Amino acid sequence: MNHLCNVLIVEADSKSVEIIVPLLKRHNCKVSYVKQGLNVVTHLQKKGFDLVLLAENLPDEDGFRVLRRIREKGDLTNIPVIMMISSDEVKKEAFESGTTDCISKPFLPAEVVARVSPYVSLVLDKQKYAEECRKKDQIAAQLDEAFTEMEIMSRLDPLTRVYNRRAFLEKISDEQIRSRRSQKKFTLLLANIVRCRHYNERHGYECGDFIIKKTADLIEGSLRERDFTARWSGDKFMILLPETEADGLEIIQNKINRIFLDNTHEFKGMNHRIDLSFSSKVCSGNDDLDLILKEIE
Repeated sequence: MNHLCNVLIVEADSKSVEIIVPLLKRHNCKVSYVKQGLNVVTHLQKKGFDLVLLAENLPDEDGFRVLRRIREKGDLTNIPVIMMISSDEVKKEAFESGTTDCISKPFLPAEVVARVSPYVSLVLDKQKYAEECRKKDQIAAQLDEAFTEMEIMSRLDPLTRVYNRRAFLEKISDEQIRSRRSQKKFTLLLANIVRCRHYNERHGYECGDFIIKKTADLIEGSLRERDFTARWSGDKFMILLPETEADGLEIIQNKINRIFLDNTHEFKGMNHRIDLSFSSKVCSGNDDLDLILKEIE
């Protein structure tokens, strides 16, 4: 990015302006100028100038009054103002009015550069620092997003995009805590694809992967929003049914069964039926999770 110091010149003398403007532009400044002092404060507030060069003598009023009006505005208190004065005799009044620095007329180009350069450098350094901070914030945000994505990916099964075993174990631990508090039971339902190896051996692993993904999609689509599905192992899916006991389990299992029994699934010109077997356990928050999982499997 090309950093520029935004400078406002308040000067009615065109010869002075002709000297100053090229010098400032060569030193990374964007220059605007006005001939009168009346609207200077408005210009500064609207356009966000970084530095002001203010003439002592203006057609409508003297520069000291303009400077005092600038300093009366809280948002302009710290803006650097360099007064272009007619003689050293008015320096005291200039500083009392709030100037940051002074240049006496007639001035030499080298003097203008020497007076202005420290303020321009400060502005440019601030801009560079702000840009570096923005870049660092962007990088930090990108890293946070990447870490979040990595965390999500670490909890998903790469083939089916449902949750994996790790995510399920975390979820069921949370459900046990909730169950102890609410005294409401939950159910674990294990769905197993019958003869999954048959698809791999007879039709190839691509067909086997299709069957597994289709099974995950159908199970997910048949459950309630609060239920939780994970790929437990190669051909097995574990389902968590919160606040569900035997009656609710029967309804959900029948629903899943109907979906699979009523549909065949085409893959490379062949229709395939997917059959599932089930095992389940109604649990409470105080049950031994390891024993329950072994019993279900």
